[in-house]
Amino acid sequence: MSSHGPQLPPTPAAPRRRPRLARSRRLWALMLVSLLAVTGCTPGSGGDDAAQGAEPAADSRGLATEGFVRAAGSGLEIDGEPARLEAVNFSNLYHRDIDGSELLDSPHHSEQDFARVKELGFNSVRFAFDGDWYAEDPEVFWQWLDRNIEWARQHGVRLILDLHTPIGGFWLDPTSEDVSFDLWSDPELQQANLDLWTDIAARYKDETAIAAYDLLNEPVTSDSTGEQWEELAQRLVDAVRAEDPHHLLVVGGVYGVGEAYGAAGIDPHFLVDDDNVMYDFHFYEPIKYTHQYASWVEGPIQDGGRYPDPDVILPTGERTYLTESAISTPSLPVGTSGWAAYDSGLVEIEDESAIAAMPLVVAQGGMRGTAYFDAVRVTEYDADGTEIRRVVDDQLDGDGTLDWYQWSSDEAAPAPRFARESTGREDGASLSVTDATRADALAGWSNDAHLFKVVPGNQYRIQGYMRGEDIAPASAAASPQIVLKLDVYAETEGAAGGGFLPRDKTFLEYQMEEHLAFGAEHEVPMSVMEFGAVRQAFQMEGKGGEQWVGDMLSLLEENNLSFSYWEYHGTEMGLYLSGSGEPGQPNTALQEVLRRELGGEGG
Repeated sequence: MSSHGPQLPPTPAAPRRRPRLARSRRLWALMLVSLLAVTGCTPGSGGDDAAQGAEPAADSRGLATEGFVRAAGSGLEIDGEPARLEAVNFSNLYHRDIDGSELLDSPHHSEQDFARVKELGFNSVRFAFDGDWYAEDPEVFWQWLDRNIEWARQHGVRLILDLHTPIGGFWLDPTSEDVSFDLWSDPELQQANLDLWTDIAARYKDETAIAAYDLLNEPVTSDSTGEQWEELAQRLVDAVRAEDPHHLLVVGGVYGVGEAYGAAGIDPHFLVDDDNVMYDFHFYEPIKYTHQYASWVEGPIQDGGRYPDPDVILPTGERTYLTESAISTPSLPVGTSGWAAYDSGLVEIEDESAIAAMPLVVAQGGMRGTAYFDAVRVTEYDADGTEIRRVVDDQLDGDGTLDWYQWSSDEAAPAPRFARESTGREDGASLSVTDATRADALAGWSNDAHLFKVVPGNQYRIQGYMRGEDIAPASAAASPQIVLKLDVYAETEGAAGGGFLPRDKTFLEYQMEEHLAFGAEHEVPMSVMEFGAVRQAFQMEGKGGEQWVGDMLSLLEENNLSFSYWEYHGTEMGLYLSGSGEPGQPNTALQEVLRRELGGEGG
């Protein structure tokens, strides 16, 4: 970039996955810590308030201003000057079963890494911690935090303290045996997290080397509305403010409900009652690109393509169907039938308004029984019938079926049943629909990743395999149609890009604007405390990871957003990719683009 957001001034000098504790032991330790704090003998404090500074300057409301990062309208400021937090995430190996007593020996980073952070052009570090570390060994926890705060200060970097996994909660890896949502239903666990933030706030209330407190990473609730997080967020804010009126708070939105990631139909963002808050969202769009080959993704995404890619289009709103242009295979017959190939043949799209299409599998017209679908293929031909390209070739293997989602055009009972099957035509997977009995409704499976551009005048063909078990009309008047189908779409008036955008910066901007509308409406600052892409996006030829990062940093600057790149040291997304020991194996391509865009040394 030719210019950058306002930089943070140096921090002023100040005076002086894991083995889990049994709940009873963990809570006993926390009650002891809280009792000691009340009597002025918090473990690790040394009795000398080592982290406390001189009485800071105050504004007209009596709040400290000198050296603190504060919300100011839709942005941030330090001592009255505009500022942005430009950070990188230190995960601190939260996912590696580290015990709190081991923190001082952690190989994640050393003092040298704060110097590297500064050299790359960052001014802050989002500093992750596991709430259980505090419960397991409070004295070591405080020593560890104090040491890192001092390192950050010495190198002109600020910390954003990030409660990455709370006491009594773990949902970041849905495949882990440690998954727990007890936090949302257990008052004692909630109080333990309130006490944790209370003690942090009391200890560091005058510490300007800390930029902000990020109260809880990616909340996923057990209720269906996300209100559990709204209520706990306000209590966490109040707990901090009882001790610390100075520090900026970071409050993220709702990332999931019903004990699962995803909150469709729910506005993720909400206001808390405090005027020094930055509202956060994480951004990894498009997920199939940024997380291709990532091992922790359920049903790992394999090749997620390149960036930018004008041939990949992504939906931005309601779709306008061209029903006369739809292309279908013959229907699965009634009765029971084995796997058989079904083929639409070559069909020209004649409607000049057609711009996109997507394959789906459909049962309609009132069906009893079970229809199975496997191995969907779409091919494009020119007007003379010469093959141009294979658009879709989805074998619907075990991982592939996870990318498809079920739908029904009518939510009224009786609802059809959907399944990702463990058997298929030639492998161990397929999709099925059972008892789609409503004659006036459709039910099926789709995968938005298979949306593609069409050219009017070209010909298209959909092929695949189906079989049936006890297929029959649901009523005397029913006439079931069970097909592989290409839906064809025109532009949608009023939707961004007419309803479809290519995989490029315009799509990133569109996705970001969905969050930024909240900040604009309420005139509050917003941030992106996580964004990043897997190592393959930089190491595999033609993937374009450098362009994605460059476009992201450009958008963050254009929208005056503070940010934190994920992550500094990690085997799959790190600036340093070594799996053991101190940071090593630099991701050179990633570091070069960050240094260039952030104005780091040599950039």
